[in-house]
Amino acid sequence: MLDAGLCKYVVISYGHSGLSGGGMRQLTVARTGDEIVFGHFEAVGGYALAARRAMHEFHTGPETWSHIAAGQRKWANLNPNAVMCKQPLSMEEYFNTRFVVEPFRLSDCCLVNDGGRAIVVTSAERARDLKSPPVLITGLGQHNLPSEIHQSSSMAGPTGAKRAGEQALHMAGITLEDVDACEIYDCFTYTVEITLQDYGFFGPGEARDWLQGGTIEPGGRMPVNTSGGQLSEAYLMGLTPLTEAVMQLMGRCGERQLGPNTNTKRAEIILCSDNGGILQSHSCMVLRRNS
Repeated sequence: MLDAGLCKYVVISYGHSGLSGGGMRQLTVARTGDEIVFGHFEAVGGYALAARRAMHEFHTGPETWSHIAAGQRKWANLNPNAVMCKQPLSMEEYFNTRFVVEPFRLSDCCLVNDGGRAIVVTSAERARDLKSPPVLITGLGQHNLPSEIHQSSSMAGPTGAKRAGEQALHMAGITLEDVDACEIYDCFTYTVEITLQDYGFFGPGEARDWLQGGTIEPGGRMPVNTSGGQLSEAYLMGLTPLTEAVMQLMGRCGERQLGPNTNTKRAEIILCSDNGGILQSHSCMVLRRNS
C-alpha cells in the first residue's frame, strides 16, 4: 500500500513539445516467432485479442466503442493542439473507417507521434510560494498482472485497474461519486471501456447504455479524455491523460475547459489512469484542485 504521505506532493506545472510513440516499437520487436506466425504482432494484435474476448464474454463491440471514439473527437475539436482538431468524427464515419486488426478500426487506435511532455512535482509546502496554482496528488494505486496476453485469464477483466482504482480512491478518502471527470489511458477504445468498467462506473456489458446521451462528451455528466486523448489529441504515453488533468484543474484549457465553457461541472477532482504492456500493469491517480 502506498504511503499516505504522498498526499503532500503536488503537480505545479506542465509543458509539452510535439508527440511520442517509441513504446509501440518496443512491443513490436518483443514478439516471438510463434506469435508472429499466428498473426500476433505489435500492440494492436494483443489488444484486439483482449477486445475480441470481451465481445464474447459481455457482448461489447464497435457499437460501444464508437461512442468513445466519436465522443473524444468532440473534445479534440475544442483543442487547437490536437492532431485531430479540425477533423470531426460521426458515427457513420467511424463505421466506415478501415479495419487495422479486427475488431479494431482505425478510429479505435491511438495516434503514433514523436515528442515529449513534462510535469513538475514538488511538495505542497514549496508550491505555496510558486506562481502557478498547484494541483494536489491525493491518491495513488498500482496493480500489475504479469501474464502475457495470450496466457492471460483477465483479458476481459478484471484488469489491474480494479485494485489500482480501489487503492487510489481509498487513499484519497473519496468514492466514484466524488469524481468530476476522468483522464483515461486510451491506447485503444476498448482500453477506455475496460478501465472505466473495472473502476466501477458500470458493470460488464453495461458500457453501451452508460455511454448513451453523450456521457463522456462536452456537456456530458462524466467527461472523459477532455483533450481528445491518445485517440484524437496525441500519443504521449501516460502523460497524455496526466497533463490534461493538471491543465484542467489549473484552469488552463481554454475552449475545452470544464465548467461553463463546455456545459459541464467545474472539476474539483479528476481520476487519471496509466496502462502498461497489454493490460499487464495499471496505475491510478486522484488529482484535486487546490481550493
